[in-house]
Formats: sequence, structure tokens, C-alpha cells
Amino acid sequence: MTENNQHNIDNHLYKDVAATIRKKRRISPFWLLPFIALCIGALLFVQIIQEQGTNIKIVFDNGDGLVAGKTPIRYQGLQIGVVKKVNFTDNLQKVEVRANIYPEATEVLKENTKFWIVRPTASIAGISGIDALVSGNYITLQLGDGDDEDEFVAEPEGPIAQLVNGDLLLHLVADDLGSISAGSSVFFKKIPVGKVYGYHFIKGTQTVLIDIVIDKAYTHFVKSDSRFWNISGINANLDSSGFSLKVDSLNAVVQGAITFDSPEKSEIAKNNAEFKLYDDFISAKRGFEITVDLSHIPKIDLTNKFDVYYQNVKIGSMLDYVAKDEANESEANGLNQNTMKAEEVRLLIDPNMRHLFKENTKIVLRKNKLNLASLKNINTLLRDNYLDVIPGEGKAQETFTAINAQDLLLQQSGSLLITLTAPETYGVGKGEPVYYNNIKIGEIVTQKVDIDSVTFSVVILEQFKHLIKKDTLFVAASNLEVSVGIDGLKMEAATPEKWLEGGIRVIAGKKNEGKPEQRYHLYKSLSYAEMGILDTQLQPSITLKTSNLPSISSGSLVLYRQYEVGKILDIRPTLKSFDIDVYIYPKYQHLLTSKSVFWVEDAAKIDITPQGISIQASPVGRSLKGAISFDNIGGKDNKTLYPSEIRAKSAGQVITLMSDDATYLSKGMALRYMGLNVGQIENIVLTKQNKVQATALINGDYMKLIAKSGSKFKVISPEISAGGIQNLETILQPYIDIEVGTGSPQNSFALQQSAPNNQKYATGFPLVLEISDASNITKGSPIMYRGVDVGIVNRMELNKLGDRVLVYITIANKHKHLVRQNTEFWISAGYGMEIGFRGLSINTGSVQQLLKGGISFSTPSGTVVQPMAKANQHFLLQVKKPVGSADWNLGILKE
Repeated sequence: MTENNQHNIDNHLYKDVAATIRKKRRISPFWLLPFIALCIGALLFVQIIQEQGTNIKIVFDNGDGLVAGKTPIRYQGLQIGVVKKVNFTDNLQKVEVRANIYPEATEVLKENTKFWIVRPTASIAGISGIDALVSGNYITLQLGDGDDEDEFVAEPEGPIAQLVNGDLLLHLVADDLGSISAGSSVFFKKIPVGKVYGYHFIKGTQTVLIDIVIDKAYTHFVKSDSRFWNISGINANLDSSGFSLKVDSLNAVVQGAITFDSPEKSEIAKNNAEFKLYDDFISAKRGFEITVDLSHIPKIDLTNKFDVYYQNVKIGSMLDYVAKDEANESEANGLNQNTMKAEEVRLLIDPNMRHLFKENTKIVLRKNKLNLASLKNINTLLRDNYLDVIPGEGKAQETFTAINAQDLLLQQSGSLLITLTAPETYGVGKGEPVYYNNIKIGEIVTQKVDIDSVTFSVVILEQFKHLIKKDTLFVAASNLEVSVGIDGLKMEAATPEKWLEGGIRVIAGKKNEGKPEQRYHLYKSLSYAEMGILDTQLQPSITLKTSNLPSISSGSLVLYRQYEVGKILDIRPTLKSFDIDVYIYPKYQHLLTSKSVFWVEDAAKIDITPQGISIQASPVGRSLKGAISFDNIGGKDNKTLYPSEIRAKSAGQVITLMSDDATYLSKGMALRYMGLNVGQIENIVLTKQNKVQATALINGDYMKLIAKSGSKFKVISPEISAGGIQNLETILQPYIDIEVGTGSPQNSFALQQSAPNNQKYATGFPLVLEISDASNITKGSPIMYRGVDVGIVNRMELNKLGDRVLVYITIANKHKHLVRQNTEFWISAGYGMEIGFRGLSINTGSVQQLLKGGISFSTPSGTVVQPMAKANQHFLLQVKKPVGSADWNLGILKE
């Protein structure tokens, strides 16, 4: 079969037929978009409705700090809403706030829910609303019960304490509010467990009802039999038992406080229970009792009740006592009084202090003493006898034996016990403190009075006993010594605080070393201690006599080499003299010996020398009061008071000076040897032979040296001449110069009235010069060698024939070898003039030569050196200078 045939067959069998098309009907996907949008919108609407919360209305008295859209509403620290609008009410009297509460917090919107504004406030109770300082004022609430509500009236102020689930609300009934205020704390065993919620009067009565809230953590401490009492601030009471003052904690002082007890065998109190509020735990009778034995402590005043203190806080009081009537004993002793001796007392103690009373606890009886120190602590002001609790270890105990404060010190281990003795108490007594640098280091524990003395036992605490040394001084601190004298008002005492407080001061010694002694002296004052004065009734160490009373009085000082060692106690006049009682301080009494000599101290000492005038004045106080001095320089048992130091030191050492003239002599005129004062003129009289007799006192140290034959005494006085003024230092005060001799002892001497012109030539080499006319020479003119002064003209006189003038000169010993047998002397008037071929030559000397003239000498050169001249050898005095003497240059060695 061919392909064409096959094709034809296929076309015949399979004839083309036209197809019919049918369209399927369905919703378009486009319509899903609106449906989805509708669902999303529905969900958002539901969410908005849920998050919109609840709108409420709150009416406030004022709208301070409320801002629409900003002020939050908080509950328990979390924000649960916000203020939307703030408007006035219709009558403009209040503020209406529209607020929105978040949906999750709508459960708080109950009928009795309370709203108020929280603002930062400060009061004596403290600072509240401090978080509002940062975020601003906000609204808070206290959850209430009842039906749902959306309109509220706000409270003016919120409650001090907010009740939460588990807190205990109690009501206390009191006659008055006292120091309690809203917010005051409620304590249990000194721990704050609640607060005062509020207070108001009970309707129809004058009784105060105080609402308190106990935190749920402490509600189990409040029992149905618990008693509440006031511990507010400062409680003062003044009655027949004395002045009672109680100060509690600072918190209680500021805002008041309440405390309570918790009986063990009692049920827990129920909510809204009522209790009575007592004034104190004693009124509440809720303390525990202890018994204290006082039988060994004599004469305790039981008219005033004892209070019990711990660390200056009152923790108990005396309930009653068992006592013995000592009326019979008093009558037997002639006493018309009824005294009671306590055997034991029962004390009621604060139950919170039960833990203090154990086996080793000590109960100390203390007697309060009014003094300046007590003013520092208002707790102890006007407090009478009281019991002080010193806690110890061991088992609980309710029976104790009291001890004195002094016994307590004696029981302390390591303390130092010393004994002090004094002639009187000086105002010091048992129980008074011992101070070192105003720090209490001990106490006086006993005091014993004898006929002539008082003995104190003193305990020094262990931590201070190292301060007590062998030379430690003890001074009465309570003794106030006031003296009025030339020095002015002098007060000697401890600090003003100690004047009334009393006690003993401890003063470190100068060496402050050595082991402590068992016995010491108690001194009246610090000055007595420094001087070693033990007794106030001072006894004279020596009694002096004087014919004339000097410028001294009772209280004048006694000096030893210008150092104060005593004072004058008394001056008593007798018929012919004065008796002067002198007291030497004990620590210096070893200076007083049988060789002691006393004299009146000068107010000022004046010394005139070529260097000037020296005035040594005593201190003003000493000058006004007067003073006497002494030194150990005399013989035995000399009890004379001399008017001056020189009189004392020269007692019995006297020489006599005879003179024809008393022109320059005066009483008190000094005698000098080599510039030192060795004596003075005591007396000047005229003898029957018309001679002047001067009695001179010589210092004993120089008597043997001066009182010898050959000694020369010459009056040194000023000499004024054309050449100047010599002995210028004697213008105001001439003196007698002494030239010591070498002979045997002698007490009478001739006094040379004419003063030598120059003392350095007084013992020189004498020569005699002869000249026909001495017009150009005067007494005192210098003798010169090569222009150097080596001697002086002593005097001039005519010879027997009257044809010559004898000039007596003196050459200094160290220059006498310059005068030889062939030495030539000439007048050197101080000027010279020569006329020659070379012109006019004028030579001048010193001003002294021009005024007084002078004499020169030299030895011709070119010849054999002649022997040295002899004393008093005569030489010719030439008027003119020898020819060629200017060229004389002979050198001469000293032999």
C-alpha cells in the first residue's frame, strides 16, 4: 500500500469535527484583601478597647501639682493610670480630675478605695514623699472593698501606715495623747515593729483612742495580755522623792514612741483589739522583780526611792524595802532623829533589760554630787542616790548584793592603790575623782580623819597607773586660792569645771621617773606643791633682826642668788629692833646653813664706768614688794639682816682711812681694786684732831689681800684742764683706788686726797728734770719718746735757791731702759718753725701738746751706750730741741 492510499484512508476514517469550549465559574482572589483588612481592623479595635482602661472621676480639695497628661496614678510603687483632665467642679470649690486606669488595674476601683495626692513633706517625724521630689506630685490609693465604682472623693492626706494583708490593727485607750503623734513608732525590745496609724476622741467621751498598726512580721509578739506604755521623749517628775528625769532614744524624743511586752503564756491578739496605754512600765506593772541586799551599806536615806540605771538610761525603780528602825540607837547617841537602815530593796526592772541581770552582774550604789560636771549631762542633773547596773556573764539571777562605787574600784584587778596625807582636807572628799590633764584616771575611795592629819586612799585605774612615778605630785583640785597683792589679783586653782566638782590633780614631776611610792603628800595648791610646802600653817625657818626696818613687808620674797626660795611671813617691832620671820621653802631649806648671811635686796643697782652707766633694775613686782637675799659666806649663826649686800659680805671686815679733806668723800663711796668693787665707805666722822676718818667695809674675800702695810688708797675724781678731762667716769661717782702693799696686816691707812693724773704711771720710774723756766709745762704734760707717750709730769716745784724749777716725772717701767746716763730732755711745745735756705718749715704736735705742752727725750747715737739712769736722777731740761736730734737713731735693748 502506497503512502497516498494510506493517507486517503485516514482522512476517510478520521473526519475533522469542531470543538465546543465551556468556561468554569469561581470567586476572584482580589476579594480576599478586604476581608483580611476587616479582620485586622476588628482585632485592633478589640485591642484598643482592652488597652483603653477605665475612665474615672476623682474630686480633690485642690489640684496642687496635678498636670493633665503627666501626673501618674500609682499603687504600691507601680503606675496604674494617668491624669487626663483637671478642671474645677461646677461650684468652683473643688478640683475634678478625669483619669484613666489601665485595664490590668481596674480591680482596684472599688467603692471604699481611697485616693490622695502624695507630696514631699518634712516634719519632726521625718521626711515623707521623698520620691515626689524627683518625679513630681502623684496620686496614690489604698485598696478598699465594695462594688465597682468610677467616681471618688479624694482624702485630704493619706494614712501614716497602710494596712496590707497580714498587718495587725490595734486600738489603744489613753487619758491623753501625750507626746504621741501620727507616725510615731511602736517598739518591742527596742526594735520598731509598727507605727501609730491615727488617733481621735471616742464619741461622747474625753478619752483618746490611738490606732496602731503592727507589721505582719511582728504580729505574733502582740498577745491578748500584752500591756502597752508610753516611752515618749523626755519625762520629768518632781515630787517628794526628788527630781526624776528620763530621756529615751532620739527617735522617741522627736516623735514619741510606744512599747509593749509579750507574755509567753498568752494567745496572740486579734485584729481590732483594744488595750490600755500606760504612762510607763512601772504603771503598767510589767517589769520583772529583783532583790538587792543593802545591809552592809550604812545610813542610806530611804525617803527617796532608788532608781535603777544602765548606761545613764533608767531601766527600773524601787518597789519597796525591808528596813530596821534605828531610832533607839539615835536616841542613845543623843540624836533627835529617826533614821532607817535598809536591809534589802525590791526593784522593778524594764522587761526589755532582763538579759542584763546574770550571776556576775554588779549593782553599784552611786551618790550623785551636784557640780559643774553634772550640768554637762542633763540625765544626772539633780539625781539623788541611784543604782547602776554593770552587766556580767553567767546564768540569769534575781538576787544581788549592792556595792559602793569605791568598792567597785578596789575590786578591779591591776589598779594601783596609794595613800595621800595632808594636814586638812582642802575641800577634797571620798568619791571624788583623780585627774591627770583633765582626764579622770582614778577616784578617792576612803577618807580617814585623825587629830593632826587626814588620810586618803586613792585608786588609780590600771590603764593609767603608768602615769604615777616616784616624784609625782598630788594637788587638791577643789581648792580655789585667791590672793590680792601688788602683783594684782592672782587665782590659783584647777579648771572652773573642777572648782565645784572637786577631786585631786596629778602633776608629773620634773624627772618623771622611778617606781610609784605607796604614800604621797596632798598639797593645797600647785605653788605649794612646787615649793614642797606641806602645811598651810607655815612656821618660820629663821628669825632675823634689824635696827631699822627696810622696804620689805609680809610676803616679800627671799632670794638665793637671785632665785626665789622663800618669803617673809611676819615682821614684829620690838623696843630696839625689828624681828623678821623668814620661811624657806622645804625643797630649798638645805641652802640655809649656819654660814648664811642675809641682806636687803636693792631695787636697782647703778654702776658708772668709762663704758657708760649700767642700771640693773629688779622686776617691778619685786621692787614694789621688796626682797631680801642670802648666801653662805659669813660666820656662824649670823641672824642680822644687813641693809645691803656689801654690808653683809663685809661683816666684821673694816679698815680706817684718814684724810685731811673730805671733799670727794661720801657714804657709800666704792673702793676698787683693779676695777672691781671690793668695799665701800660706811661712815665718815671728824676726829678731835680735826682729821677726817672714814670707816670702810671690805668684802671678806679681799680683806687679807688689801689690809696690808704698804697699801695705798687714793681718791679718783675728775680732773679738768686745758688738755682735756681725765677720769671722766668719776664725774657722777668718784671712787677710791687701791694699790695693794706687800707688808704685814694693817687696818689703818692714809688716804691720798689728790688723785693721780694717770694711774698707769703710778708705780713708774721717777726722774727729776731741771729748767730755769717752766712756762710751757703743766702738771700732767706727757713725756714722749719718738712721739710715743711713755711717761707723765707729776708735779713741779722750785729748788731751795729758787733759781731753778724741779720737774718731777715718771717713766713707765716698761720704757725706763730708754733713759740712759747721757739721755737729753727738751721741751716739745707742739709746734716748731725753722727758716733756712730751703724755705720755711713748720712742725706741729698733737692738740694735747699745743694745750698742755710736753717733754721729749732721746739718746745721741754714734756713741757707746751708757748705763741706764738711776731712779730720781737729775737731768737738764733744754728749752730747744738739740741740733741733730732728728738723726739720732740709737736702738737700745731692754735689759
